[in-house]
Amino acid sequence: MPNTRSSNHYIVISNGLSEEETDTSELEDDIGAVQHILHDKLTINEDNSSSEGSDVEEMESITLMTNQSNLYSTQMNPNKPLCVSENEMNRFIGILLMTGVYSFPQQRYFWMNTTRVESITSAMSRDRFLQIKRNIHVFDNTNQLDSNDPNFDRAYKVLPLLNIVKENSRKIPKEEKLSADEQIILFKGRSIMKQHMPKKPLRWGYKMFILAGNGSGLCYDFIFYTGKEGKSVHGLCTQIVLDLCETVPRSINHKLFCDNFYTTIRLQVELHKLDIYAVGTVRPNRLPGLIMKNEKDLSREGRGAMDHRVAEVDGVQICAVKLYDNNIVNCLSTLHACHPVDFVQRWSNKEKKTYISKKTKYYKSL
Repeated sequence: MPNTRSSNHYIVISNGLSEEETDTSELEDDIGAVQHILHDKLTINEDNSSSEGSDVEEMESITLMTNQSNLYSTQMNPNKPLCVSENEMNRFIGILLMTGVYSFPQQRYFWMNTTRVESITSAMSRDRFLQIKRNIHVFDNTNQLDSNDPNFDRAYKVLPLLNIVKENSRKIPKEEKLSADEQIILFKGRSIMKQHMPKKPLRWGYKMFILAGNGSGLCYDFIFYTGKEGKSVHGLCTQIVLDLCETVPRSINHKLFCDNFYTTIRLQVELHKLDIYAVGTVRPNRLPGLIMKNEKDLSREGRGAMDHRVAEVDGVQICAVKLYDNNIVNCLSTLHACHPVDFVQRWSNKEKKTYISKKTKYYKSL
């Protein structure tokens, strides 16, 4: 019997309104525009889901997920193996990407008559999608190490896939200016690895330390944080940045920028030995014995006032700057001194959040 189901795209009707009372033309235009863009980028069909045009690294992750998911389903129920192919796994990943574009309360809505998305429903049935989702794995559970084993990793269930992504990210040519920071992957379930960072846009989730391009935002390396480990030689913050910079090319004057969570004197010395210049804000307690003007003296001089000291540590010259902005800002640098200064406009909280027309001298790196 031929399929008589209409290929029109349906949309959700707001509660309390009939279809006639709801103006859906604008929403349909938006959906159409998104689908037009996705047609070239994320088309899910027999031709594009094949391995043509994909390099070895991209297919490695698909092969890993396919093999381990089939293995897991067999271990759980030998009578009902998953039998997913790499072609199907490609479709599954494509559907996951597209579900991030549409906002539905549940993934089942993509297959419902009133909210169906044809590009998804034509690629895979709902039951098959949910079956693959239940069995998706990238690690053989029979190889799990004991928690007391020194090589045990809390993220062992996703570690093989993370390693593939990490190695591919490291191969991307790096730009001159780099930035080290942390990022939260949203997660609100139960996990011993879940972190809370109240000042981040996404406060709860998994934490990752990222080395990214200062201009492009591309991720060149990352460390998935699973909790406190044994003490490192240089301390946690310094060791994280040094690990992220392992693949940064030497002797071509890369510049690294980071905030006061990472910046230490030891970090800047070690980076300079690797021919990487560094600039970052620093916490006052990480500058022991440093005597500069206090906050009261700088506030008298006005916004933009600063004081600095230059010291040599293990043969590396480091410049420490104390700057008065809305509050005191301490900076540490092996790249810039405090001169020359530049002129910038700053935000004023006292003038009803309007820009100050008067330009003030500021440390050039900020």
